[in-house]
Amino acid sequence: MMETRPEELEYWVASLVRGDLGNTYIRLYADAPPWVRDMAVNRFGKGTVFLPPQQCRPRAA
Repeated sequence: MMETRPEELEYWVASLVRGDLGNTYIRLYADAPPWVRDMAVNRFGKGTVFLPPQQCRPRAA
């Protein structure tokens, strides 16, 4: 399995759900940098809906 780097969107996504009407619902980790939101909109388009963050990214063991 390929390890995800902190510069990649998937590293900061806590959950992602595609809705029935074409929207994509994304919950980012609370400590995600501001550029991650822009990257998500660029990838998923105008139908991107951001849900409130609930936690920080878990620390590596």
